[in-house]
This record gives sequence, structure tokens and C-alpha cells, in this order.
Amino acid sequence: MMIEIAGAAWVLPLTFALQGISAVLILTRLVRGPRATDRVVAIDALTMIGIGVIALLALAAAQPMLLDAAVVLALVSFLSTTAFILMFRRRGRGPDEAVAWPDERPAASAPAALDPRPLEDQP
Repeated sequence: MMIEIAGAAWVLPLTFALQGISAVLILTRLVRGPRATDRVVAIDALTMIGIGVIALLALAAAQPMLLDAAVVLALVSFLSTTAFILMFRRRGRGPDEAVAWPDERPAASAPAALDPRPLEDQP
């Protein structure tokens, strides 16, 4: 049973064109950056565009098997985004504290109660 989609003659090519334009804009953000998180968001957006293209191809070609590929791509995209979140999260820092590499942080002195030196030798 084949169901005809109203406006498919002009809607599907228009959506393919709009997705192509948005993919080009997202690719410029991916190349230009400036931060790694911007690039991760661009990669995530590109995978969402890919999912949309696969879904449109399934609709245009009347091949529902392509929707399985779109679901698999969505799951992989979710897992990769979660992995990047874990990579970029800020561990144990408050919202106002700057992120610094371990060698850039000032050395914290131990509290006087935990310092094994006598009180007269402590700074």
C-alpha cells in the first residue's frame, strides 16, 4: 500500500536544500571553532542533520528500513555526546572558579592542625 504525501513534489527537495545549507553553516563552525566545546556541538548538530537526511530519504524512497539506520545513528550520537560531556566536565570546581591545569594552580598549604612541624617552624 503506497500513500502519497501531499506536497512531496516541492516539500522534500526544499527540506533537502535547507538541510544542505544548514550543514554548510555547521561545517564552518566546526572548522572555525574557537573552542573544543564548539566543535563538539557542531559534530552533534551534523549527526542530527544526518539523521534528518536519512529519515527524509526513507520518506522519499518509501523504504522504512532506512529508519533503523537513523535510530542507530541517533544512539551513537547520544553516546558520543555523553562521552564528550564526561571529558569536558569540571570536577569539584564551583561555578566562579577558573579551570587551570594542575601545574598552574597555586600550592595549597596544609592547615596548622595537620602540619607535622612545630608551631614555631610554621609560616
